[in-house]
Parts: sequence; C-alpha cells; structure tokens
Amino acid sequence: MMELRNALERRASCRALVWASRLPLAPLVASVAIADCTLTNTSRLPLPEYGFKLYQGFSGGLYPNGGNNRPPAHLAAGVSIATNQIQPLDVSGHVNTNTGKVVLLSVGMSNATQEWASGDNVTHDITRAFKYRADRDPSENPQLMIVDGAQGGQDASQWTNINGATWSNVVLRLNAAGVTTNQVQAIWLKEAIANESGPLTNHATLLQIYLEEIVRNANALYPNLRLVYVSSRTRAYVAATGLNPEPIAYETAYAVKWMIEKQISGAASLNYDPAKGPVVAPYLSWGPYLWADGLVPRSDGFAWPCSEVVSDFTHPSSNGVYAVASQLLAFFKTDPTTAPWFLKKTVNPPSLSASAQFASGVAPLTNHFNATFSGSVTQALWTFDDGEFAFAQNPVKIFRTPGLYLCRVTVTDTNGDTALASVPVTVTSTFGFWQTNKFTTNELADPSISGPAADPDQDGFPNLLEYALGLEPKTFDSGSTLNTVLTNGVFTLSFPHLKAATDVTLAAQVSSDLLSWTTLTPTQTVDQGPIETVIIQDDSSPNSPNSARFFRLTATQ
Repeated sequence: MMELRNALERRASCRALVWASRLPLAPLVASVAIADCTLTNTSRLPLPEYGFKLYQGFSGGLYPNGGNNRPPAHLAAGVSIATNQIQPLDVSGHVNTNTGKVVLLSVGMSNATQEWASGDNVTHDITRAFKYRADRDPSENPQLMIVDGAQGGQDASQWTNINGATWSNVVLRLNAAGVTTNQVQAIWLKEAIANESGPLTNHATLLQIYLEEIVRNANALYPNLRLVYVSSRTRAYVAATGLNPEPIAYETAYAVKWMIEKQISGAASLNYDPAKGPVVAPYLSWGPYLWADGLVPRSDGFAWPCSEVVSDFTHPSSNGVYAVASQLLAFFKTDPTTAPWFLKKTVNPPSLSASAQFASGVAPLTNHFNATFSGSVTQALWTFDDGEFAFAQNPVKIFRTPGLYLCRVTVTDTNGDTALASVPVTVTSTFGFWQTNKFTTNELADPSISGPAADPDQDGFPNLLEYALGLEPKTFDSGSTLNTVLTNGVFTLSFPHLKAATDVTLAAQVSSDLLSWTTLTPTQTVDQGPIETVIIQDDSSPNSPNSARFFRLTATQ
C-alpha cells in the first residue's frame, strides 16, 4: 500500500535561485493640489514596465501574472473572432461583402472624443485626431466606418444606464454616418470617473464596476459587437485634486487590467464565448497603453511633456491629440486582432523583412529593431506586444519586464498596400534581477531575508522556489500551490513555473528511501503566459505493499 508522507518535501539547495519579494512603490504624496508644468516626474513606472515590482501590493503588467500580452488562449480567441466573425454588414446586420460596413466606434468621455475625432478643445483641429488620419490613410479598409460615440462631460457613471442619453446620442451619430447599431462590431473604450479621489482599491474598483456595466450595455445594444479595446488615461499635470489628477489618472489602468483579467479568468458576468454559456459581453483586450510619466521617457521613447495638455493640465492639446492618435493608428494597423478588418486587402504588397539585434536576453533588455523594405513605402509602424509603439523604421525599445514578445511591424506604400511582419523576442530573468525588484536595500544586504534559501514569509517555500514558481516571497502561500492527487495508484503533481526563470532548474523527484532520488519527466505543460502549469504523473508501484514513496520539488542553479 502506497503511503504518501506529506507528498512533497520542499527543498532548495544553497545554489538555488528564487523569485523575489514584493516591493510596493510609494504613491505620490501631495499636501496641496498642484496644477502646472513642474509636475514632470511622479516616480511611477508605466504599467508594462514594472518587471517584478508591485504597486501598492498589486502586480504591474497589462495582463494576468504581471504579463504584458494576452495569454495564448485569449489571443487565439481574439484572432479567430477578427478573421472569422468580423465581416461587412448591411444596415440590418446581414453579411454584405459588396456594400456592407464594419463600424468601429469610440465610447468615452471628453478626452476620448478629442483624441478619436473632434480635436482638442482649443483649436478644434480634427486633422490631428485618429479618425481624420485613419480615414486618409490609404491602407484603411474602404468598408470600415469609424464613428465617434465618445462625448464630452460624460464620465463612466453616465454610461452605466443603458437607457441614458449617452447611448441615445450614439444612435444619432451612427445614423448621421449612414450606419446602424447592427453594424457596430468593434469599440475603443476610454473612460474615467470625474473628480475622483481616495485610495486605489476604492476608485479603481468602482471604475472597474462601471466599465463592466458599460461593456455589457454595449453588448446588449449592438447585436453584432464582438471586440472591445480598452485604454486607460493619459498623464495629467494635476496632482491630488481636480477633474482626474495624478495618481488617479495613472491608476485607472488597474480598473482596465482587473476587468480584462476577470474575463480571462472565466467570469460568467463577462462571458463572450457561446460555448461557455450565455454571452453577456464582447471580447475584451487592451488597446494602446497611453500613460507616460511626463518628461521621463517610456521604454519606447514616448514622453508626455506639458505641451501635450491644455491650460487645465488634464485635456490633451493639439500635440497631445496627435500623440494619442498615433498610438491608436499603430495599434489598429499592427495588432493581429484588428489588422484583418482594419486594413484593406493588399494587391501588391511591398517586400518586407524585420529583425531585432537580440532574439533573447535578460531584462532589462535594450533592443534595436530594423525593417527592411522596397518599393514606395511611406510609413512604418511598430508595436511591441506590451501596449507601446514606435512610428519609425528602425526603433529602439527597452524591455523591462521578462516575457515573450511578438514585436510587429506594418509598412504602407503610396498605393495603400501593406506588408506585415513580426519578430519574437524572449526576455528572461535572473535571480539577482528578481531580488532587486522584490527586496529593499537593507533586505538585500541580509541573506537571511533575501538569500536563495531564506523564507521570509515562513510559508515553507524558500526564495529559490518562490522565484521559480512565480510566487511572492513576502506573501504566505498555502500548500495548495503545489497540487497533489493520488488516484488508482497514480500520483499527480501540478505546480506553477515562471517561464522567465531560465537560470533555475525546477525538478520533481521521487524516492523510496530518501537517499536516492529520480527526476520525473513532466507529463504536460499548460501555457498561461508568463506562468505555465507543469503536470507530472508517477504510476510506479513500490517494491513491497508497505513501502513508501516520497516526492520533492527542487530548484537549483
């Protein structure tokens, strides 16, 4: 009879490498409101650039587990919708490939309408906005109809009432454009709560609730809506109080992040997949990530100087409108869930090859990209699979967060023909990088806290295993992190694995005497983005009925 004595012995050798601890970043503190161009640096990192750090106890990254791109299954679902379900529709919602339209609609507040179509509130220069530029881009699908549904003064709360004036006004705008609610298939959503204040867990949670209600309303009102892309706020030059000050503007990203993560986790209240139950929401994804910390450049070189806002230090100036519109254009022309229906069918594509200086490297990784093409190409756009972008042929990008990135480039020639290419870049981690992200300076100097064999949260997982498993060293993890099942004599072990921890060997081993150990080969791995789940099964029978078999998980460098 097989006896499992506490199925796993958690060990890490002194040479083991582990994942590092949570280091919350200090929020901006302002005793009085600041509203001027001196607010050039809040010491915050753009969400895609957090590495393994935490912000007020929460991970960065746009997607689950601190990742910056859609988990494989969610990406595949979005690509399938874009290629198989988005088709030109007539006013009744029937497929018409000759005269039908694909309507791409904006939903949001004043900033959103200005950036999407109406221009800033001083010059009202629509030529700087996304719709004007996209409609004059020769690569745009001629059956695409871009409509501005966003409205000034209508914050998130105003869109939660499905019978409210905001939604009625959208119908008027659709009709004015010669289309109907039946033809709306994609939405760009950007919202905030006016004059909000308080802690992150209050205001961002409330905004998340509002955003979820908005996408459910949109799903009910537009029967053929399939895709919604969400962006958070741009940077404000106002702190503490005001229409949407810092850090509130920055923290709106968490409302977006949490909503999308909730859908990815399978929440019925945001289900988009008819195979999983009633469809109550469209497919959700991040659009471009718009926030940059003033004069501090992002890892793609993008900054948000005070000249990007008007005199209220919140709404975009003409320059700010252009900057956001550029990010929107890069996103819709390169993303695999948008390019199939945003771009026209190409007749004679220009030749294109794309490359990166490094195919892989350790974070932070500075990488030089190159697009080589021939023909009358007039535009090259890059996106880096993390919400960031470049309007350049040969951009430079710093990857500060480990992960696998599929960097995409689209070039357009004078005839509007396009060519698309992608370059995979694998950004890995080291235990040292993890440590500096997770521990304070004093903790790093104390190996009993930050060393590979230390266990600062006393959960039985030494830092080495915390790192390799993708856990937090200062947060107690229960034994259920390692799932064990014994069924009909087959022992099954499953555990998470941080894919970026390539400097660590994580091994499940079995022994009958605690002296001689045999490493087991994984039966299956389930890719979930930055984290994969490893499944191991052992059906070996012990030599005698009363003998025992022992299992352990080791992490070594």
